[in-house]
Amino acid sequence: MYSVVFKQEEAHEDGIWTVAWAKSDKDGMENIVTGSLDDMVKCWHWENDELKLRWTLEGHQLGVISVDINPTGTVAASSSLDSHIRLWDLEVGQQMRSIDAGPVDAWTLTFSPDGKFLASGSHSGKINLFKVDDGKKESSMDTRGKFTLSIAYSPDTKFIASGAIDGIVNIFDLQTGKLLHTLEGHAMPIGSLCFSPDSQLLATASDDGHIKVYDVQHANLAGTLSGHGSWVHSVHFCPDNTHFVSSSADKTVKVWNAGTRQCVATFYDHLEQVWQAKYNANGSKIVSVSDDKAIHIYDCPI
Repeated sequence: MYSVVFKQEEAHEDGIWTVAWAKSDKDGMENIVTGSLDDMVKCWHWENDELKLRWTLEGHQLGVISVDINPTGTVAASSSLDSHIRLWDLEVGQQMRSIDAGPVDAWTLTFSPDGKFLASGSHSGKINLFKVDDGKKESSMDTRGKFTLSIAYSPDTKFIASGAIDGIVNIFDLQTGKLLHTLEGHAMPIGSLCFSPDSQLLATASDDGHIKVYDVQHANLAGTLSGHGSWVHSVHFCPDNTHFVSSSADKTVKVWNAGTRQCVATFYDHLEQVWQAKYNANGSKIVSVSDDKAIHIYDCPI
């Protein structure tokens, strides 16, 4: 059964907008990284069903709005309205590099599946790719659209998708950098999107209160999921491809069956809107973060 196994209250001094979870290849540690409006990035160690603070990482101004961890679980990246992306060494808890991602901001970021690049969305609608090893901009893809709020790589490294403030989804071919598909369907901003582990589906979460699932190859809508009572802030696939999790401004976290597209579990434990929910590497746990400053961990049947 799905159940809450741990709650870390007052994890930050302000609302927590973003979270990432990865296992380190070097020391086997389960690292959870959180970013908050209090300007802090925190790295937590999950072990024996307990969360322990490893590092508090300072440097951002104007709030931390996106974090990710590289595929080996050793480096975290964070972005802020201060226009900077910062890279952090999770083994020693120190900043490795700061990347100026201006002129306005880097609202969202994600590591490439090989960990060599960071993709960031921008106010102008462009997707910028930065090299992790030196911080230099490698390339830029133009959506010719509005403010890019969300971004995702396909696990097979063929595609990159972005969600915009006007509800438009763009899918690019990573090899050529060309725009392949423009998907319409949402009426409001897309705060999150995620490819399925087999790269066949793309799930999107929108302020219109709906989750949509698209067939990537044929660029058509495969399903619309309703159930949240307000903006849907995040969506994330389970590594085994069978389920995905969503979080919402309605203060809930929901788990959905990817095949039937039915909701199989709803958590009502947060006191404020839930900005993000993510699976761990083997899909046995979910972590969620909220404006209530708390981190919740849930058990998943696998």
